[in-house]
Amino acid sequence: MTKSKCHLRHKFVGLLGAMCAFSFIALHLPPLSGNKRMKLENTLMQFMPSEDGRRHLRLWLFNDPKTVKRKRIVTGTTTEEMPKLQLALPNILFIGAQKAGSTSVSTWLFRGGVCRAEIFADEPIYFGKEVHFFDKKARYDRGVEFYARRFQHCLVSGNTEFIMDATPDYLTYPTRIAEVYANAGPEALSKLKLMVILREPISRELSLYNHMIFYGHEGLTFEQHAVSIRKGKGNPHWVSTGKYVNHLKKFASFLSREQILVLSYDEVRTDPKKTQWRIQQFLGGEFPGELETLNTHENPNKLRVVSPKARKVLGRMFEKKNEELYEFLETNPGPWMEQRPFPRFYLE
Repeated sequence: MTKSKCHLRHKFVGLLGAMCAFSFIALHLPPLSGNKRMKLENTLMQFMPSEDGRRHLRLWLFNDPKTVKRKRIVTGTTTEEMPKLQLALPNILFIGAQKAGSTSVSTWLFRGGVCRAEIFADEPIYFGKEVHFFDKKARYDRGVEFYARRFQHCLVSGNTEFIMDATPDYLTYPTRIAEVYANAGPEALSKLKLMVILREPISRELSLYNHMIFYGHEGLTFEQHAVSIRKGKGNPHWVSTGKYVNHLKKFASFLSREQILVLSYDEVRTDPKKTQWRIQQFLGGEFPGELETLNTHENPNKLRVVSPKARKVLGRMFEKKNEELYEFLETNPGPWMEQRPFPRFYLE
């Protein structure tokens, strides 16, 4: 046997032995964390030259064996046992609305023990709160495993009772959420809970406008902004979000209303302890701490009053939908702790 063939043979035997060791560890070693996990991972990763192989090894090796289901596959004349990974999907989605207090509420919940997303390399820090999977096509197209990887550490640590993604843009993406959770199995859909905070639409529009001004993404006055939206030249997503009833009806078409908690922004602002009580009753858990101040941006150019012209322009867009919302919530009551009747909106 030539030297090169002998080298390849030894390399193959070594790799085969390593894979056997991987299987033994995956079945018998308790879940690791911290430095021990990192050292073991670095040692074993050298046997996996491809990124895809390393990814599957991490998911298999560091997953709790109790969560691994097995299926038989036939390769040639042999039958092998291969692991089927349990997807770690959030059982709580905080779907919005944008600029309605989701950051304050989610921060309180995460500090109280709710498991949040892991932030991967080259991702901004706020992805720990909001993953932006369903609302960003480039991320959504990467599939459910891409999404579930962000919450795999919740399974590893055993922190699975409350797993949450608090992306406030999800309110306008009910179809994608329905597809992913339905394909994950009936249990995933039946255990899913949604929370949404609704804010008077014109006030929310003004807050979003100030947010865009703060980050230098808007050059129009608010009146000009309102007119551009009416003419269909502005960002259609902004106004679409404020037509809350359209989206809630779609969510209620595949989820029970008992699974959707609708909260009032006015109550979050004026009686946060009551809001905390509602959320704790809805989720079935206790979370210590208090809600932080809703708005922490000190913007000297912040517009605080809506002009009569802007109010008139935007009011025409939202008035009818607001009335539809009140009727929908009254005729389709949600969980028992939800505020009823839902308070009517008043311009802040």
